[in-house]
Formats: sequence, structure tokens, C-alpha cells
Amino acid sequence: MNSKTFTRLALGAVCALAMTISGATAASAGANGCNDRTCISVDGSGLRVETIGASTTWGGDFTGHFHIWGGGIDTNSATQFWGYHQKFTVPVHRDLPNRAVLCAEGWEHTSGGLRSRGRACEEVRF
Repeated sequence: MNSKTFTRLALGAVCALAMTISGATAASAGANGCNDRTCISVDGSGLRVETIGASTTWGGDFTGHFHIWGGGIDTNSATQFWGYHQKFTVPVHRDLPNRAVLCAEGWEHTSGGLRSRGRACEEVRF
């Protein structure tokens, strides 16, 4: 096994563990959750997802971008100032695979590079 394959396997295991620890919840109409200073909202019912949104918590303003991924979705917002009540929304309007995990992560852009502002996840299921 080469180092690139090993790194991918290790990263997959770490992500699976992170989703288990963060306690991804079932997505349904109005499902949402926060981790650190990033929040996710999933609008839909059952496997049908209409939109996925990422936002920051009260007092969690930052300049950077949001990354939303999972269930065949992989999208980054524009880099900008994100304040409380501002939301990055991804239109989905389709069924996603049962047990797909959707995540939103906020990335602050600093002079020293990128800094995670938290990763929040929701699970899509019947």
C-alpha cells in the first residue's frame, strides 16, 4: 500500500469517527445543529432534501468560506465576511441516499492560513 492510499484510508477513518463523535442527527423538515461556531440546517423530509444551509453562531463572525459536502454534494461558498443571520444555502431539490451524512464546515481565512470554525453534520434517513 503506497502512502497516498494509506493517507486516504486514514482520512476516511478519521472522518467516520468525527461523524460518530459529533452525533450526526437525522435530517427532516427543520433539522439543524451546530458544532463550535458553525451550524447546518437541512430542509426537507425523509430522503428528500430541498436545501442545505451553513451559518455561524451568535458571536461567531468570521471572514472566510463555508464548505458543504456529503450525499453527492460538494460546494464551497464565496470568501466573504459571515456574520450572525447570514446563511450560505445550497439548493438540492432531490432525494439523497439513505443514511447520507451532510456536513458544513466554516473556514476562517487568517494571515496564517485557514482555521476551522467547526463542522456540523446531519444524517439523511427514512
